[in-house]
Amino acid sequence: MRATIKVLILCSCLFSTYLSDAQQLTQTIRGTVYDVDTRETLIGAEVQITNLDNALGTVTDVDGNFILENVPVGRRAVKCTYVGYTPFVRDNIQLNSAKEYFLEIGLKSGLDVAEVVVTAYTRSNEPVNELAVSSVRRLDPEELQYHAATANDPSRLVMGFPGVQPSRDSRSDIVIRGNSSVGLLWRLEGIDIPNPNHFARRGSSGGGITVFSASMLGSSDFSVGAFPAEYGNAFSGVFDMNFRNGNLYNRENTFRAGLLGLDLATEGPIKEGKSSYLANFRYSTLGILNSMGLYLVGPRTSNNFQDFSFKIYNKGEKSQLSFWGIGGNSIESFRANDKPWTTYSDYTAYDFTTKMGALGIGYNYLLDDKSYIKLNFAVMGQRIVVADDTLNAQDERTTIDNEDFTNNRVSFHGFYKRTFSPQLNMKLGLMASSMGYSFTDEEWDNNVNALATVIQGDGNTFLTQPYLQFSYRPTSQFTVNFGAHAVLLALNNTAAIDPRLGIKYDVSDRTTLALSYGIHSRTLPLGSYFVEEDGTQPNINLDMIKANHLVFAINQLLGKGLNLHIEGYYQTLANVPISVSPDRIYWSLNDVQGFATEPLTGGGTGRNIGVDINIEKFFEKGAFFVLSGSVFNSTFQVPNDPTRYNTQYNGRYSATFTGGKTWQLNDNLFLEGGFRVLYNGGVPVTPIVNGFETIDGEEPVLDEANPLSDRVAPYLRPDLRLALRKNNEKTAYWLALDVQNFINRRNEDFINYVFDSETGRWEHRLQSALTPLITFQLDF
Repeated sequence: MRATIKVLILCSCLFSTYLSDAQQLTQTIRGTVYDVDTRETLIGAEVQITNLDNALGTVTDVDGNFILENVPVGRRAVKCTYVGYTPFVRDNIQLNSAKEYFLEIGLKSGLDVAEVVVTAYTRSNEPVNELAVSSVRRLDPEELQYHAATANDPSRLVMGFPGVQPSRDSRSDIVIRGNSSVGLLWRLEGIDIPNPNHFARRGSSGGGITVFSASMLGSSDFSVGAFPAEYGNAFSGVFDMNFRNGNLYNRENTFRAGLLGLDLATEGPIKEGKSSYLANFRYSTLGILNSMGLYLVGPRTSNNFQDFSFKIYNKGEKSQLSFWGIGGNSIESFRANDKPWTTYSDYTAYDFTTKMGALGIGYNYLLDDKSYIKLNFAVMGQRIVVADDTLNAQDERTTIDNEDFTNNRVSFHGFYKRTFSPQLNMKLGLMASSMGYSFTDEEWDNNVNALATVIQGDGNTFLTQPYLQFSYRPTSQFTVNFGAHAVLLALNNTAAIDPRLGIKYDVSDRTTLALSYGIHSRTLPLGSYFVEEDGTQPNINLDMIKANHLVFAINQLLGKGLNLHIEGYYQTLANVPISVSPDRIYWSLNDVQGFATEPLTGGGTGRNIGVDINIEKFFEKGAFFVLSGSVFNSTFQVPNDPTRYNTQYNGRYSATFTGGKTWQLNDNLFLEGGFRVLYNGGVPVTPIVNGFETIDGEEPVLDEANPLSDRVAPYLRPDLRLALRKNNEKTAYWLALDVQNFINRRNEDFINYVFDSETGRWEHRLQSALTPLITFQLDF
């Protein structure tokens, strides 16, 4: 690592010397300005670059388009204003000499078209979805590159956001406010999609790394509670992801290479100014790191993945049409240890394969100056295969667990949005999915010395989700969003109607209060319905999990570029599946992965209560930071037992800090530094039964009578980032070094115990050590 840092510093010095007298390079920013309620483009909106010594601005033309030419490269802030509309600000645009930047700007109208809205301290990071009033954060693709050790992955980026409790190095499971990652919804281009992770865990929303490439992403939303009515079948969080459109005027390419693999992207016009393409391919193998003695998972584990995504876009006079796709596959293998074997784990092995893909069509049509429709259609599928084996002395394998889970969907999502007046608008929508499934889980039964079926399901069902939501603004300071979302699962005819309410009050141009409430219903992970017992399926009629969310938020602008955000929340959960056995304390949301394998009933309840505090300095004068902290309590109960037990994710408190600084070495050369710290108080674990700590076997014998009554040590992981960016006349490149866990702290893994042959005891598996990741990117 020291040698790499020296190389970066040397390169910086060389480039600085070489370009000391070079003229500063420039680039073009293009975009469109429109009304977020009606989708009508706005003529004459003012767009300007705000962080330059000399003013640079323009106005939109008759089609709502604008062009800002000769913008100096570097990080730029854009502000858009229009009479009667709230201003828009983007403060973190990374502009280089090889790629034009396209910006879609949606403005919210005032109550009177003659009204001039003046905001002394304009808010940044407003969500893409204007109906979300609390517990939501916009994600811009630039953030993936200036936050330390994100691996250009949105899941790893949000681990530094308030309300998220980080606890794993090698996994991207998003744990929000003490909730299981089962409750997270992934949406892409308006369509709900299966778990979009390489090495996706069955029955979960997490995995190793997402299939999303930073080259494809546009601005997206990440919600952590009390969602608007259009989101359903989720109770913990929502990733509402969007692909950007390809360049409509020029062909551009990106090549990225690093220790994680290769990444190729290309984009450009099909018909100039009217249609474009954007495509990306990634291939990665962690074998490069393993060969260096750096293990993200472990020395006996090898894995690789690849994915491809694309978007074709066409713009009409009143319509927009897009065709998009995404797909990926990943393979992980765990080999037996070198002989001699001394523990059970030494002669175990597994193969783990995941595949997912989706193809979709999106169509927007402007009906008139007050209404439009948006239609989305997609076909998608996912398959997860796991085979756990043991080896004998002759290295012959015996399968002890065989899992094969496949689900396919044909989905539709359409909505009609109408603005009745500046005070009132409505969105009426429907999501419908035909879901095919095939689930098989066979586990070794020692009583018969053979594999026995524990999950078996094969067929098709339907999931239907209509919704209706209104936004009412009686005054320019007061907004009320209300509506309802319904969910119907045809598999067992279970249904729910969930009311939603969001209220926002702008006390002043610096202070905003918000109150959100909603009921959020979620079907079980589909495989859990198909548990087999004596030829029956006892779980087929389980009801949906229900969560009540109540959030109160205060947003205070402390000064230009500095924001304080506080949210207090109270959540209750009901209908959580628990074991039918009175002798076993089991709450299904404590499962980190997999489907239920035993008969369940829906009598479990839970409660999450806490406060998230976030102080953010928006990117200004080359620097930014985000400091967040959470204090919370996450517990569950089972019937006829007054005890409140810890949930699996009750870390009690967490804190994160991420920040960065950019130094302009000369007109076209920039040095960037970043720092991030992730911390939580240590999540609960179920202890081993006294007297069984030294008994080796497939799994330790856990004290199920005292679930989650012990804890792993607090999780602490500091990360560093150092990057060098250089702009040439027709190319631009950057070289980055991210060091995950630079203090080499080995955090305890709360999921896996391992039997240590040296101590003769079960110990918590240790997570990743110091891991440097070097990345080179060339834009041309």
